[in-house]
Amino acid sequence: MISVKDTGAGIPREKLSHIFDRFRQVDMSFTRAYGGSGIGLSLVKSLVEKHGGKISVNSEPGKGSEFIIELPRATIPGAASNSISSDEACAKNHVERINIEFSDIYL
Repeated sequence: MISVKDTGAGIPREKLSHIFDRFRQVDMSFTRAYGGSGIGLSLVKSLVEKHGGKISVNSEPGKGSEFIIELPRATIPGAASNSISSDEACAKNHVERINIEFSDIYL
């Protein structure tokens, strides 16, 4: 499971059913604070589903959103036996936290 959380504006309940639609944005006004094409979440959903997984979202306006990606466990035939197993990796309960300033990403 992969969980990505933010502390942003959140998404109103009535808009949640549309956030994975291609070229759709919660705020479609010309005066919105953030840009974008509205293709990102649609692309992520397609990639996750192509791998047999699913993506879901929990959001509360004013508190932020959490996107949860679940992918099936798979064994790669012929993989090296000395590599760490997925069970060992899960047992370590590794959580990576990063801070990203999105204004640094856009040109």
